[in-house]
Amino acid sequence: MQRILLSIILLFGAATTMAQRGEKAISPRQMVKDILTLEADSMQGREPCTIGETRAVSYLTTRMKELGLRPAFGSSYTQAVPLVAIRSQLPQTITIGSPEGIPLEYQAGTDVSVWSPTTQPTISIKNSPMVFVGFGVNAPESQWDDFKGIDVKGKTIVVLVNDPGFYNHDTSLFKGKAMTYYGRWRYKFEEAERRGAAACLIVHDDAGAGYPWSVVNGHTNNKEFYIDDPALENPRCMVTGWLTKSAAVSLMEAAGYRLTDLMDAAAKRTFQPVDLRCSFSIDIKNELSRGESQNVAGYIKGSKHPDEVIVYSGHWDHLGFGKPVNGDSIIHGASDNASAIAWMFAIAQGFKNGPAPERSILFLSPTAEEAGLLGSSYYVQHPTFAMKKTVAMFNTDVFVFIGKFRDVTITGPGHSELDGMLREAAATQGRYLADDPTPDNGMFYRSDQQPFLKAGVPALFAKGYIDNVELGKEKTALVNAEYWKTVYHKPTDRFIPGVSKVDGVYEDAILFYRLGYKLANSRTFPKWMKSSEFYVER
Repeated sequence: MQRILLSIILLFGAATTMAQRGEKAISPRQMVKDILTLEADSMQGREPCTIGETRAVSYLTTRMKELGLRPAFGSSYTQAVPLVAIRSQLPQTITIGSPEGIPLEYQAGTDVSVWSPTTQPTISIKNSPMVFVGFGVNAPESQWDDFKGIDVKGKTIVVLVNDPGFYNHDTSLFKGKAMTYYGRWRYKFEEAERRGAAACLIVHDDAGAGYPWSVVNGHTNNKEFYIDDPALENPRCMVTGWLTKSAAVSLMEAAGYRLTDLMDAAAKRTFQPVDLRCSFSIDIKNELSRGESQNVAGYIKGSKHPDEVIVYSGHWDHLGFGKPVNGDSIIHGASDNASAIAWMFAIAQGFKNGPAPERSILFLSPTAEEAGLLGSSYYVQHPTFAMKKTVAMFNTDVFVFIGKFRDVTITGPGHSELDGMLREAAATQGRYLADDPTPDNGMFYRSDQQPFLKAGVPALFAKGYIDNVELGKEKTALVNAEYWKTVYHKPTDRFIPGVSKVDGVYEDAILFYRLGYKLANSRTFPKWMKSSEFYVER
């Protein structure tokens, strides 16, 4: 084992040795300070367009100046992101016309959760024909087309959540149980928009979605954020949302079908869209409020290839206030995502104190990740460095403060050559690569790497996660499960000095500094795997 490790370290070469000067500058104490500052009561949960944003952005820009980073947006460290919040007021009862002329009535929130993503003050859909289009997927690289050439313009499409291989665990269909981007709700709405559908309704399933109906129902009559750009609004569906499985069962029965039969048919390439002979009608009033939030970024200019860039990212925003726990209603976001800011700044400290990189290094902290990756999407649309010159993107989100890990878990493995590069870097720490333990929940598509992936930039979302040095795999799994149940997106997401440990975040900062340093001093543009849904030639 020692010989293998030594050979890998030698293979990593002089870059690792040169980088050691930068590594020594990375300070766990400063990482703790960054986390405690950003999760403090004074930050009020860092919700965009609030005093919490003002304070968080001020801290981020101050730290970037201290680190000696150049402003990424002209003379400014901030990029204004125009946002619009839309609160759709729904009727209490939503009616669907059936083939027999007997209306099907569903309760908003209980059976159906829908909203309008448009900025029109009133939305009215009358008798829109409903069509079941399987998983709503068009994936030429997988020889898959659920639409089979039908025109759904002005119609309401009903689709299943997740991918064709999920429910029958057929690994020959997409990635089997592991979700691809085609399985995400965002893709299904986008495909419906591209085809001019009036509405898109996804059939909810706890396992298929990766979360219960209560998460979906949180959208009902609540505000949704979007980038406030008329050019992006034109293709949006008038209405998007979800049906409970029980509501879908009754809808299909009224149309003369069994949902289970349609699900079985949808998992085959021979699937044909089904005219449900039902009609969807709804009237919605939209309340609009507009604001401006900020992406924050600084960079180190490359010494030889300044137009080429490696991006490190961690979103700064969180959820503001929520349901009180022990009298505390601030959703502090220490793990989510103050930890990633500390990770990113630690890496920046390494680059500033080590030898100058040949390529530029951008440190990007997007806004409105929690609202749907809006800040990162806006940056990709208005980048400082061209996407074709963006070599790679390293993003992270949600560290659990329990110390060091033996593993480096890749969330969403198998997309690019970055996996192999990370394996080499991990070996220099005596660590091993592990696959995502819950690939079916699509976490890879739920953080800020996703807009970069769609723009053709290979990205990694990886961290120590499943094999804590002190706890071992079994106890680590229990701690992680408890985090997602009782801490994630709750006021209990705190960093407790003397209890919480930053060691794991520190070790991952060293890891990604090594990886980025080697890539920054090479001419390599990591290639995509042809099996990835994001594959493009580089």
